[in-house]
Amino acid sequence: MSPETQAAVATLLAIETVAPAGMKVARHHHLALAALLRDHGYTFYVTCCASHWPAQVASKAAPESAEHFEVATVLRRPVARGADVGGSTTFAWRVEVPADGALDSLALLFAGADWQEREQYDLVGVRFGGHPDLRRLMMDED
Repeated sequence: MSPETQAAVATLLAIETVAPAGMKVARHHHLALAALLRDHGYTFYVTCCASHWPAQVASKAAPESAEHFEVATVLRRPVARGADVGGSTTFAWRVEVPADGALDSLALLFAGADWQEREQYDLVGVRFGGHPDLRRLMMDED
């Protein structure tokens, strides 16, 4: 990741250190982060993957937590073969979404997000706000 992109991400998220693999991002920064990365050459939507976390009662091993989803998103900055500028790079981040909430859709920024967000909605239950066609792909409506 270029120093310019790192600086832009750090400024957007109001953080000092940018970890390009798996950092947790506040839900309200999800769409803006994706748009910023797209503008910095991360034009390939690799994947989004959601997991469901049931509510957890506090214990010695872990604190209490409400039911929620966690959505991981990965973008790639492709580089033309033979280019002088290093290789292709990826940026991945995670967002926690309340069970009764929604995560902003990236389908209007990246065509590849359309079906992947629909799949996560259908199989895991994550709702993506602003998705142009959020309907089931595989499961019956009931």
